[in-house]
Amino acid sequence: MRTYRIILCVLAITLSVAAAYSAFMYVYTDHMFAPVAFLTTPKTQAPHTPWPTLQKQTRFIHQVNTPQRAQRKGKRFAGLEVDVWGEELLAAHDEQEALLQTPLRAIFAAVKNPQEKLWWLDLKSEFSAAALDAMVQTAAQYNIPPENLLFETVPGPTAKLINQKKLALLLQLPEGFETDQNDLKRREEINAQTWALWEEYRPAAVSASFGKYGHLKTYFPDMPKAIYYSNTKRPSLKKSFMAAHIKKDPSVKIFMTDEYTYL
Repeated sequence: MRTYRIILCVLAITLSVAAAYSAFMYVYTDHMFAPVAFLTTPKTQAPHTPWPTLQKQTRFIHQVNTPQRAQRKGKRFAGLEVDVWGEELLAAHDEQEALLQTPLRAIFAAVKNPQEKLWWLDLKSEFSAAALDAMVQTAAQYNIPPENLLFETVPGPTAKLINQKKLALLLQLPEGFETDQNDLKRREEINAQTWALWEEYRPAAVSASFGKYGHLKTYFPDMPKAIYYSNTKRPSLKKSFMAAHIKKDPSVKIFMTDEYTYL
């Protein structure tokens, strides 16, 4: 009888702690989505041609740069992000990872039915037209259609080449987008710069960290967005609550999070 009571007590304490943690994380996450106060008038429209494979929001996983990670994450995620390094088309975030000499094709090959996935290719430098063609051709070897490839890069020559080839461009927002220090003039300058880039490139979506999301939603509510949150790899209710929050925003076409490879 005493053992039974101890078990009940432990269960009650465990459930209470779990409920308290869940409530705390819900409130904490809700605070992360607190609206940004307007300093100036938002742009309520963002003319663009919707990209066919971004008609609904897709969950992505961050930095699928090894075959092992690709095999694991391909079982659970509809979208996979791969860093592409150099004209050799290596799956690598930086020079250190590039030493592993993992080719992009090895990532495609590791995923079951890769043609059913969306692929966010984070281009870590400027690329030539020939290199972009090689990425598309490599994907085609695994039956991945061009419309399932999303190319992320900064404004510049590579972004223009992506548009010229009628591929999907994820255009990186300038650094400091969210840091206006509540200064009206600074906010207007940032918004004008952002809108000029949108008008010039007309990407499939702008790519931005979650830290920029509040200002994006406030000032460019209809602009298609690819939002990533890579601060937390460990299991966390926060990411689940964030996904539930962000799913309510139809302008977010991609939401990407991170987690350990072994999960």
